[in-house]
Amino acid sequence: MLRARRGRSPAVRRLRLEARPGFAMFMALGTLVIIAVLIAASTFITLQETRLGQNSIVSSRAFTIAEYGLNKIQADWDKTPNLNMANGASFDTSYNIAGQGICRVRYTRLNNETFWIVSEGRASAGNATNAARTSVKRVGAILRLRIPTIRANGAITTAGDITTGGSSLVSGYNTLPTGWTGCDVTAPDKAGIVAGPTANIDIRKSSGVVGNPQLERDPLAADSNTYVRYGDETWNALASQANFTLPGGNIPDAEPTTNADGSCNKTNPRNWGEPWRGPGTVPACEKFFPIIYITGTAHLQNGRGQGIMLVEGDVQFEGQFEWYGLIVARDDILKGNGNANIYGAVMSRNATLTDPMSTILGNISINYSQCSLEHAMRGSAQVVQAKQRAWTEMY
Repeated sequence: MLRARRGRSPAVRRLRLEARPGFAMFMALGTLVIIAVLIAASTFITLQETRLGQNSIVSSRAFTIAEYGLNKIQADWDKTPNLNMANGASFDTSYNIAGQGICRVRYTRLNNETFWIVSEGRASAGNATNAARTSVKRVGAILRLRIPTIRANGAITTAGDITTGGSSLVSGYNTLPTGWTGCDVTAPDKAGIVAGPTANIDIRKSSGVVGNPQLERDPLAADSNTYVRYGDETWNALASQANFTLPGGNIPDAEPTTNADGSCNKTNPRNWGEPWRGPGTVPACEKFFPIIYITGTAHLQNGRGQGIMLVEGDVQFEGQFEWYGLIVARDDILKGNGNANIYGAVMSRNATLTDPMSTILGNISINYSQCSLEHAMRGSAQVVQAKQRAWTEMY
């Protein structure tokens, strides 16, 4: 038997060693396919997550840029549109934010007091120019002019005593400044002097104070809030918005100036706008109505200006000074040497009882002008977002 086993032929032994049919190769190929699918799916998911994250960042950046434009246009509001823009007119500007994107802003005037602002922010992923990697966001807001409400119901409003005489003129008759346009010529006349119920008014020359009526007694004139609260605005708010803050004393002569390109130089503290019209004037500054804040007693000598002037102490008119708009003094109004002409209104709170009474003598002329006051109030007004649903995300 043992000999028989040893005697098997080599062919039989080879048959036992030969490969037999199976599915190992199919298993290996299937495994490779599954691994490839898993890798592809993982790569696709990773790419999608990357793109979603990138899109989220770019979208957020575009929205931030759009809001930046909306806030920037308010912060940079130079008040030129307050009087320059007609209703329905639009103006475009843009801001290029380095490393972030571009913001385009359009503002349209809706009426005399409101503007519609649309700010579009555009941001891209990296340096890509492909539209598929660019996000655009647009926001809008309604802005309104925060126009001071001044109770100037006469050429002079005072809480304290006042004396007028000499060649001075205090006129409550509505006066239209020479050459000015866009004014309500039908505006009613006002009183020459508006004073508190107990103020001592000494009119030494009857023809020197005229108006409708000549003198008006008003309890609001005796209220100190009349001189520091102006509707939505206050004395402190206007002082903080002042174009120029000057110390008391002799105020340098004011005259309008321009930049090299012919535009109005609104950074020169001696440039208080151009109230004159005609040859030899500076038309570029006609719409510039600054707020002038003087921290002490002001000695106004020569020059001209327009807008709102806030004076912490007395106001003393000297020289050939002209002002178109509103002057509010915490203390008194005094006449110095020379001739002064005021078109608009003057308010004197006469804050301390130890001060002398306001004195209007000599050749000073104070003329009530609704046109000057309206231009001064609107021309110096700041913009704020309207209340309630003023802001919207458009897309």
